[in-house]
Formats: sequence, C-alpha cells, structure tokens
Amino acid sequence: MVKVFEYQDYREYLKAYYEDQKATTKSFSYRLFSKKANINTSSFLYHVIQGKKNLTKNSIINVSRAIGHTRDESEYFENLVFFNQAKTIVEKTHYYSKLIEIKRPINIESIEKSKYEFYKEWYHSVLREAVSFFKFNEDYTALGKFLIPQISEKDAKSSVQLLEKLEFIIRDEHGGYKQTNNLINAKPNPIEALIAQTHQIKMAELGIKAYDSTAIHERLSTSTTFSISEKTYRLILLKAREFRRDVMELAKIDNDPERVYQMNINLFPVSRSVKNV
Repeated sequence: MVKVFEYQDYREYLKAYYEDQKATTKSFSYRLFSKKANINTSSFLYHVIQGKKNLTKNSIINVSRAIGHTRDESEYFENLVFFNQAKTIVEKTHYYSKLIEIKRPINIESIEKSKYEFYKEWYHSVLREAVSFFKFNEDYTALGKFLIPQISEKDAKSSVQLLEKLEFIIRDEHGGYKQTNNLINAKPNPIEALIAQTHQIKMAELGIKAYDSTAIHERLSTSTTFSISEKTYRLILLKAREFRRDVMELAKIDNDPERVYQMNINLFPVSRSVKNV
C-alpha cells in the first residue's frame, strides 16, 4: 500500500499510487482516476504527474477524497503539494514547517530530521571541520571563540554533541575528534534541497558580515556582470561545479589544516531573456 507520508514529492506519490492501483485493478485508468476526483479532463492527472500541470486547492481536495485519505493524510498531501509548487524560500519554509508538524506523531525520521538539525545552524558544519584539528580539550568557551563570528560555550557544546549523535565525528585514540567522512553529500530531493538552500542563505549572510569582520587581505570578494547566451551560461555552470570539486579534492588531501574557510559561489540572472520578452 502506498503511504503519502513516505513521499517528499507529491507527483512521485501520485505516480506510485496510480501504478499500485493499476497493478491490483486492471480496469483502473487515468480516466477512472479523474472521474473519481471529479475532474472533467481525463488526461489532467497524467499531466500533473508529468510535471506539466499543477494542482489547485479544489483539485487537491478532490484528488485526496478520491484516494481515500484520512484527515492527517489529506492535510499532509495538501501541504506537500503547496510545498512542491512553492516558488520562494519563504513559501517553501512555511509549508515545510507544516509537513514537519503533521508528520511528527507518525515518523519524523523519514523527513531526514538528522540533516535538518545539521543544516539548521551555520556553525555545525564549521565545527565539524574545526574539531578535527583544533585541540580544545573540552574547553567549549575556547572552541566558541575559535569561530568567526564567535558562538557561546553552550552552543559550541550542543553542536559537538549533535555532531557526535549524528555520527559525523567520533573520538580518536588521543581523546580528540576526527570526521567519520571527509565530505558530506546531501541527496537532491525536495526536502533536502530546501534545507540546503536555507543553509546556503545563512552562509551568504556570513559572507556579507565578513566585509566588517575579516581583513581584506584574508578574503576574496569580487563580482562580475556579463551578457551571454544560454549555451555559454550552461558551460559556465559546468566549469563552476568542476572548480568546486577541484577545491574539495584539495581540501580532502590536505593533512595539516590550520583554519576553516567558507567558499560561496553565486551565479544568477539579473535580467530577463530576450526570448521571453
């Protein structure tokens, strides 16, 4: 049986539901599904699943009723649709919070709570790097002051405890800490994409603060504005990703770290395309 709580993309859920129904009832079709959902166009739900059309508030209610959702399932499905169709981070965060609250009594772990906790504060990722080479000897005040900007003793201690709980760091033979893996890679499903974007926003905010907190010779701040074709834009994106991977490889093989650094790469359009005007 297909359970809506196990999905983070409503289109994937509807596809799985349709395939499950088709496997058990040969006569089940998009026409029958649409009829049960009080939708006149027989191909509408097919196009929704394909990502070519979106669900409205009324169609969400009708589809949910056709599937036979319970009250909690219906509420989760509705917010999942709005989350997937949201256009801004503010909207996505709003509906994500609702998904968390609805799912909490059932099984919050499958919404990747661990990754949510890790990316919730900017300093978790920084401390994951710092404790691997900074010997603070349980002095969490010193550890907090090691960061830029500084964090409290309480936050530093809680962060290290979280990193241990998530098994991102473990004790070494000398009583210090080491990383369980050099690199962390989040899967790009919709929930994790939101979490990663929120984390990136916080890191971008740190970049702005660095103008005041970090000497100019210790930071690189530059911007370039240019006009190019879509084809060249895609090529630049590819090269930017390759450069990031090269940087990560350099960091991975460095066995004598002295400091934690944050690199933000932003590339985005600041005008419309002439093809869409």
